[in-house]
Amino acid sequence: MSSSIRTLARNAAADRTITREEAQSLVNKAKADGKITSYEKSQLREALTQYKDLFAAGAADLVKPLLEPARPPAPGQVVNLDPTPSQRPVYLAADGSFTVHSNGAAPRTSLEKGDALYRAGELVDNAKENLFAGLPRELRQKAFDKLGPTLSTSNPSGFDDKQALQARASSGTVLLALLEASKEPELATPMLKAYEALVKAEPNQRLKENLIFHLSNSPAAQTGEAKKTADALMTQLAPLTPPYARWFANGNKTVKLDWQVGDEFLSGFRNNLTRSGWKETSAGSGVYQKTFNDPQHGETKFEIRTRLGSSNLLEKVGDKSVHIMGYDGHSNWGKNQTGSIKRAPSQPDGGDGQLFLSNLCVGKSQVDAMKEKFPNLQFTTTYGSSSVDTDIDALAKFISQRKGWDEITPYLDRVDGHWDRNNFVTPTSTLTREKMLDRDNDGQADYLDKHFNVSTFAVAEDTRREFRPVKQDRPSELLDGTKVGISAQVLNTVSEFNGVLKDVNEHSRVIAGGWFEPKAGEADVVKFEKVKGKDGQPEYRMTVNARYSHMSEEAMRATCVYELNRFLQSSGEQKLDAVDRKLLAVIGFAQSLDIDDSWRDDEVFTEFLGRYNLPAISRDDIQPLLDAEHHDYAGSQQMVDALKAKLPAGVLAELKKPEVGEPVRFL
Repeated sequence: MSSSIRTLARNAAADRTITREEAQSLVNKAKADGKITSYEKSQLREALTQYKDLFAAGAADLVKPLLEPARPPAPGQVVNLDPTPSQRPVYLAADGSFTVHSNGAAPRTSLEKGDALYRAGELVDNAKENLFAGLPRELRQKAFDKLGPTLSTSNPSGFDDKQALQARASSGTVLLALLEASKEPELATPMLKAYEALVKAEPNQRLKENLIFHLSNSPAAQTGEAKKTADALMTQLAPLTPPYARWFANGNKTVKLDWQVGDEFLSGFRNNLTRSGWKETSAGSGVYQKTFNDPQHGETKFEIRTRLGSSNLLEKVGDKSVHIMGYDGHSNWGKNQTGSIKRAPSQPDGGDGQLFLSNLCVGKSQVDAMKEKFPNLQFTTTYGSSSVDTDIDALAKFISQRKGWDEITPYLDRVDGHWDRNNFVTPTSTLTREKMLDRDNDGQADYLDKHFNVSTFAVAEDTRREFRPVKQDRPSELLDGTKVGISAQVLNTVSEFNGVLKDVNEHSRVIAGGWFEPKAGEADVVKFEKVKGKDGQPEYRMTVNARYSHMSEEAMRATCVYELNRFLQSSGEQKLDAVDRKLLAVIGFAQSLDIDDSWRDDEVFTEFLGRYNLPAISRDDIQPLLDAEHHDYAGSQQMVDALKAKLPAGVLAELKKPEVGEPVRFL
């Protein structure tokens, strides 16, 4: 293995002098592969700083030019927006258009144009620095002008509805990056107005909210006119109050609540109402009333219906005579809420005008599912474990005074007194909610996801690339390992709900170990090592091949599920028939894809089969088995047997071959 720049510099400094020849060797090392990565620059900068007094006359001058900022492109020059190989290439032509052609040639078709714009949006999302910083003003102006047609809500020629949506999403991401890179008022002002117009005209609520959040979070919108624009738009993303305008329309003065309570809590819940002066309308009815009189707003009457319940919490969604739905009780590992979301019928207005206040343990994991099914329903739930017993009297008092969430939220948190942190996630808990939401279902939280990704213009090509090794421009120890950590936690959850895996990993023993640097010709995508943990119990240390750091989170976590099954079998801990083991692993892969409602599960599943040399197994044979399961959601021997009964004899014969189910080697 050749020496790194850091090692060469250390060796050169050993005799207390770095000669011109030795300095040139550092330069040659950095330029050896035709490009100088940010990591190589950091090593050169480190050498100049650490050994600044050891460079011979003129030696440091050989290194310094490599660290100078890239010169702006000359007029007419094509800009390669990503010279690293980590993503599919895209170029900015001299006329400001995005293209997939390295010579700057215009896209040949509408779909090729959309694909280039999509690639640019992906680059903006993943780049550590602004792609357009340092570009000449004229080129940034041209790029802005070229975005014009895709900022319209009317479909550009050649796009279907989904592609037009993607074009607007990609244009919004690129436009915001251009705005951030443009300090000139004559550029920034029209860019801001165009972004605001795009948001206001956007018919897709999920994209609209994504655009609003990333403007508000942008460094360009922290002061001045951009901040005013962002603050005004934020009221659409984070309503400042419960939906009072809808509740008190046409002179209405009565707020109706429908509250379900877990069985061991119902008696105490009703006693709290009685102690606070609420009167039951008739003995045993479970319906209580109370009137509040506020000097500014006059009388507000409240009526709350209390009843046992836990599995159909959204029964009254769409019933506009009910303003607030609520729940106090156990979460049942989240299933009470997730099941309720699935059972509740979708509403044409997305739940507009209603509030659901869910006081259970750890309700945050359902924020995304709730938002997806009922985008306009105001939803308040808990971050961690809760003390239950919502103070209905205090809540009603706040509502009678027309208080906003900024006053209601702290009170909810104070009542939940055994927590040392804010435990309620309300409509104005913007940053917390964005860390939980995944509006485009690509596996990445919206907090990080600048590029709303519903469909690419080359789905098969992008997905195929995820399952191929790509040399990254940074060493494995500097790559972001968030996806590895998430995948490990998914494995632990899957193991609890897998009739076979729970025998070896019931207690969440998979530990994320980050990336590993593969050896020449190494095919492994994921590695596991069984070690003894600090508590003396076994742990499974999981590392992922750094050549797959470009893989999406959804593909990676599903691949890790497959690989855990493969490891357990090869290590002898899981003793299954070879065919059964492979099918159990395939079921686990399919189940992992099923949990995020992604738009390209079929493409990911197909590429996975090819990557692991598996025969043609249809997701259509697996999905009904997953849907019918009520406990071992991630797989079981019974599910394997049912799948085997569906598969053709030829597929079963292929699965018996030892090379089938093993990763294909790529040179």
